[in-house]
Amino acid sequence: MTQEKLIQLKKLCIDKTTNNMNIIKNDLREYSASEDGNYFKEMSLDNKSLDLSHIFVWTPSFYTGMACLAYQVTDRPEYLKWLNGFYDEYHDKVFNTPMDTMHDLGFLYTPYSVALYKLTGDVNHKKVAIKAAEELAKRFMVKGNYIRAWGRVDDKIPEYVSEELSKNHFFTESKGLAIIDSMMNIPLLYWATEVTGNMYFANIANAHADMTLKYFIRDDYSVYHAYRFDEKTGEPIGGTNYCGYSDESYWARGATWAIYGFAIAYGYTHNEKYLEASKKLAEKYIENIKETIVPVWDFRLPEGEKQAKDTSAAAVAACAFIELAKYDDNEELLEWADKIINKLSEEEYMNQDTDCSGILKQSNGRELYWICGDYYFMEAVCKRLNNVEMFW
Repeated sequence: MTQEKLIQLKKLCIDKTTNNMNIIKNDLREYSASEDGNYFKEMSLDNKSLDLSHIFVWTPSFYTGMACLAYQVTDRPEYLKWLNGFYDEYHDKVFNTPMDTMHDLGFLYTPYSVALYKLTGDVNHKKVAIKAAEELAKRFMVKGNYIRAWGRVDDKIPEYVSEELSKNHFFTESKGLAIIDSMMNIPLLYWATEVTGNMYFANIANAHADMTLKYFIRDDYSVYHAYRFDEKTGEPIGGTNYCGYSDESYWARGATWAIYGFAIAYGYTHNEKYLEASKKLAEKYIENIKETIVPVWDFRLPEGEKQAKDTSAAAVAACAFIELAKYDDNEELLEWADKIINKLSEEEYMNQDTDCSGILKQSNGRELYWICGDYYFMEAVCKRLNNVEMFW
């Protein structure tokens, strides 16, 4: 991977970020994944995408995260102006309607409030991010030592939720459930301890990480998507699945959440067991991508199932390997990150037309563009090229 190629890819990411910012204006929402890369089709419809206040949303901050990266590497004020325009929405979500939040507060507030505090020193963003960490910490279940996934912690369904959505497992199967995605939400808790000195946040993050090591990571270092506990006693019940192919399968993006999450946990704690976990998880993941580089969406698809890819998992893996290489002194990890970035930049996986909102094709085992994959691709490129500030 040459510097010239990375510079070209960074420019592409910045150009697309700028275009998306100009389309979104002040209307930041949970825009859907798209077959043609146009994330904003629903803008013209009466039934618009969910806005930031809705309990169900978790991806809007990947748009702001890309703008934060663009601001960091260009220092152009238009990005900061656009980003600050959403301050009230982020503030109000955790201060005015804190119960209408879920486990993905890290995905929402790290690439926005934490990032902007790190980039600007604005204490208002710091206060909002700490409040988000406080709300995330309230989801910690002492019996079981896990951060509860989905739904409100009081099990009430907000009045604005449609009858159809209220029947979703997000609400009906939240009790006693933890999911691997939360390994990328607990960095918000570690950061909160770093800036406040209060170990309360890090203690919860450590407890959740330890629980994940014990129950989510199988003996062969494959990973469960979800794990269920008895909601009253906290006793473990067993692994389950909502994103992979089956309960005992090996969902690719879940593996990358774990690799990256444990690498970040080590960066904050210097606990060797987290570093060892990240390394072993990375080794297992690499075993499964040696021929394809971009993974199939689940490594345990039955014979005869379409071997559809997941570029978002690949992008997260590239970020994870770059982070892990900081602590493992392993040049091979950086080589793999470069292989992934290079592969994702091929026409099969990337749309370089700046009029197209999306960057990466084939996310989530479907023929879709998705902002999550785009964000992590841009983060990986900027990390390799500019050694950017770590938002997580």
